[in-house]
Amino acid sequence: MSWTNQLWKREPILKAKKKPVKKKQLVRFKGPDGVISFIDQDVGEIHSKLKADFAKWTDTCKGLSNEDIGVVGSAATGSKGTPKGKKYFDTLYEHLDNHVTSVASRKGQEKRLFKEQLADFERILGGEDGLITEEDAEDMKEFTEKIRGFAGGKNDPKNIPFTVPASISAKEGGGFEVDEKTVVYGHYRTPKYVEMRTKVKESENEMAPVPSSWYGAENGNQTPPMHQAMFANSSVSKKGTLVTTGLLGLLETFDKQIEGAVIDEVIIDFATSGGGINMEKKAQQLADWKLFANYVRRIMKSTGTYGTGNASNKVIYSGGPSRILDNINAKAFNVNRLSSKFITAIGGFQDIVGHENIKKFKIKITRPLLFRVINKVMRERGDFEAPDGRLFYTPDDGGVKGVLRNWSNKIPEKLKPKPVKKSWVASLWS
Repeated sequence: MSWTNQLWKREPILKAKKKPVKKKQLVRFKGPDGVISFIDQDVGEIHSKLKADFAKWTDTCKGLSNEDIGVVGSAATGSKGTPKGKKYFDTLYEHLDNHVTSVASRKGQEKRLFKEQLADFERILGGEDGLITEEDAEDMKEFTEKIRGFAGGKNDPKNIPFTVPASISAKEGGGFEVDEKTVVYGHYRTPKYVEMRTKVKESENEMAPVPSSWYGAENGNQTPPMHQAMFANSSVSKKGTLVTTGLLGLLETFDKQIEGAVIDEVIIDFATSGGGINMEKKAQQLADWKLFANYVRRIMKSTGTYGTGNASNKVIYSGGPSRILDNINAKAFNVNRLSSKFITAIGGFQDIVGHENIKKFKIKITRPLLFRVINKVMRERGDFEAPDGRLFYTPDDGGVKGVLRNWSNKIPEKLKPKPVKKSWVASLWS
C-alpha cells in the first residue's frame, strides 16, 4: 500500500446500536356495562421517578436508626429511670409510624392511618400495569391534607417539647447536679443533656449531641429527623440533610402529576366485549358523537364502500382498507376534550384519571353494531342515497326490498323504484 493510500485509509465507523423503544402496554379495562377498553394512561413520572423517590424515602427512613437520629432506641425499653410501659423505637420509620398513628388515634381517626395509606400509595405508584382511578387520587389527596395538617402545630415533630438541663454545677462533696432546666423543641439530645448524662448520671460511652439545627424554639426553623421525614422539600419545609424529600413532598408531587394526567390512547373493543351489552344504547352514543357520525357519513358517500356493477349500491363491510368496517377499525381519531366526554360515556371509564383529556381514540366495532350506527346516522336522518344515486343497502337489510319494507315512510320518492308499466297485451289479460 502506498503512503498516499495509507493516509487516506479509513477505519470503519462503529455506530452505537439504538436501544429498542419499549412500547407501553395498554391496560385492559372492563366498564360497568361490560364494554372492554384498552387504555394508555399518562400520569407523568408517577410510575417512574416518583416511584423510585418513594422507594428511596422508605429505605432511608428504615435505614436511619438510633445514633443516626440521636436516640437510644429499643435498648431503653424497661431500663432504669424510664416510664413503665413506654415503648422505644429504633428506626426513623418506626418513630414516624408511631407518631402519626398516635396523633390520628387521639383525633378519633383510623388507628392504622399511616401504614394503610402508605401501602395504598405504594400500590398506586407501582401499578404500571393498572390504572389510577379518581378514587385513588381522592384518597391520596386526603392523605396529603392529613400529613400537611401536622405541619406547624403541636403535632409537628419540630414542636415536640423536651425539658433539658440549662446549667450544671459541681456539688459539695463531689459530683455534679443540674441547676436549671429549660424547654427545647424538636430533639432532646443537646450538649447540656449529654453533659448531664456524663457528669450527673456518670454514663459511659454516651452518644454525642445532635446537630443544633435539630432543636430550637417552638415553631422555629429546626428540622429534626422526623420533621424531615414528613416535610422535607415540600410546601412547608426546605430540603433535608438526612431525608432529602419527605412524605409530604412526595404526596404533593403525586397530586401535581395527577392534575396533569391524560389518556394518550383508548381502544374500545366491542369485538371482545361479549354479550349483555345494550348495543342500541351504544349505537346511539356513537351516533350522537359528531366527530364519529360525520366520519361514518363521509365513508358512506365513498364509492370504495360499495360493490361494483349492479352492486354499486350495496355496502361491503370488509375485505380491504376502503371497506367501511375495516376502515373504521383501522382509523385513529385525534380527539379533544369535547370528544373525550363521548368516548368516556361509551367506554364507561368516568372513574379513570385523565378521562377528560383523551388524545387518541380507536374502535373495534362489530358488524351488528355498525349496522345500527348506519341506520342512526344515515337513514333516521333521511339519507338513503348511495354514490351512484340509487338506494343503498347493506348485507343485513335483506336487499333493496328489505330497505323498502322497513324504511318506506322515510325514503325519498326519487329513490323508490318506479312501478313497471304493463304492456298493452298484459293489460288485456289483467
